[in-house]
Amino acid sequence: MDKPIFIFGHQNPDTDSICSAIAYAHLKRELGFRNVQAVRLGNINKETEFALNFFKAAPPPLLSDVEPQVADLNFYKPYVVHRDDSIKSVWDLMKKVERNMIPVVDEEDRLNGIVSLKDIAASYMEFSDEMAIKNNKTRFSNLIKVLDGEILGGRYPYEYVEGSIYTDSTLLKGQKLSRGDILIIGCDKDIQEKVKNAGAGCIIVAGDKDFNLSLDLGEDLSCAVVKVPHSFFKTIKLINQSIPVSAIMRKHNLVYFQMDDYVDEIKEIMQSSTHRSFPVVDAKGKVKGIVSRRHLIDFNRKHVILVDHNEKGQSIKGLEKATILEIIDHHRVADIHTMAPLYFRAEPVGCTATIVSKMYRENHIEPTPQMAGLMLSAILSDTLIFKSPTCMEEDKKQAEYLAKLAGVDIEKYGMSLIVAGTSLEGKTAEQLYYTDMKKFVFGKYNVAISQINTADFKGLFNLIPDIKAMMYKLCETQNYDLVLLMVTDLLLGGTELIAIGSGKELVTRAFGLNSKEDSIFLPGVLSRKKQVVPKLMNAAQM
Repeated sequence: MDKPIFIFGHQNPDTDSICSAIAYAHLKRELGFRNVQAVRLGNINKETEFALNFFKAAPPPLLSDVEPQVADLNFYKPYVVHRDDSIKSVWDLMKKVERNMIPVVDEEDRLNGIVSLKDIAASYMEFSDEMAIKNNKTRFSNLIKVLDGEILGGRYPYEYVEGSIYTDSTLLKGQKLSRGDILIIGCDKDIQEKVKNAGAGCIIVAGDKDFNLSLDLGEDLSCAVVKVPHSFFKTIKLINQSIPVSAIMRKHNLVYFQMDDYVDEIKEIMQSSTHRSFPVVDAKGKVKGIVSRRHLIDFNRKHVILVDHNEKGQSIKGLEKATILEIIDHHRVADIHTMAPLYFRAEPVGCTATIVSKMYRENHIEPTPQMAGLMLSAILSDTLIFKSPTCMEEDKKQAEYLAKLAGVDIEKYGMSLIVAGTSLEGKTAEQLYYTDMKKFVFGKYNVAISQINTADFKGLFNLIPDIKAMMYKLCETQNYDLVLLMVTDLLLGGTELIAIGSGKELVTRAFGLNSKEDSIFLPGVLSRKKQVVPKLMNAAQM
């Protein structure tokens, strides 16, 4: 129940799509689903905006697709090292977690680079001089930790090693060491004398683990004296492993992926790369894990619930790659295919919100005034205040129940809602057409149908030429056989049906359109779903 569940209506959402998604998400949360979110697939129209503002509800966020993303992959746990960590600590981690590559991060856990087994192997060849420790800004504490050292007394004066590394054999006769230098000696030497006279900032005494070092260090010790439980040879071998991983990490031309990258896009990059594993970071650059090629075949599909539609062409991009948990709808059953059983509820009512309202009552949950108002808005919009032939008694029943909870008068609020939605002020031809456009397939015909409800047909008349030009362009660019526009006049109680495209004979068979004309007035026709779509389906089968 922690995986996100997205609830949304169709593309170019109307009031029912938006309000039903919001109300159903609220109901699911009341039923214990914690990570449920209502989203939208397109812009909000003026009618819906009026309803949301009236009931003080925020519009759902826009969701462009449900394509699998990196975040949906079951990638490896994010083992990381910090840039100041020693090479040895990285090597130890690689052996422990059985990884050949580890991301390197900064103090804020942001990706700085990567280090591989190959990089560590190369470091044994590169760091061979006595200045390597200093030149690569190695912490003195890293040096002691790598050597399993025990500080017997004194103090090294710097946080980072500031000098060279010497052994008895590399010292010239009479050579004076500085406070930043480190001298490695064996346990069989004149240790007491070296500590007093070397002049180095640290004396490392190498001996086996059973060697007991007994020194009279005194209180005026001028350097740190460190005992290590390793042979002289092993101590020399280990010392360069204290160099920070930042010295060997790769930080240029890194290939990494972000959580919101699409799987299809990273697949091409991974397949063309010589690397097998890649860091994954979030929006702040913090490492979230490691992804390899094997993870591409194992991803968690996004969970979605569809409301107010069940046609793939009206839904979101990538729907076939998501897991559909539920469908709540009041339209015909269309072409959605699922990989697993789901809860499908479709009722012959005028509005999806009518079904959602029933589900509240069936679960003995009373909607808040806000949720009641949004569902009421959807019902009044879809049924045209109960004037649409799609309106059923159940729509009226639920609307009356919701109006009481929302504290509004049905007729008064309904008219305000419809008038707000039919305002044409400032709208372009494209905006008008796309506000409520849906795609259909009737036999061999690919069809787009848009509906504009208006109480001001005269105000729309001047925009008709521009709308027709746009409809012609749709046929050419989107390969539609038929593009229709329903201009529904709420005052006249009918629809002017405009038809553009090579499939115009479909409208001729369905509604008697004159083949030489591109529009026909249909008295009493108010519903796309009940009065237009079924006739076109029948005509396609003739």
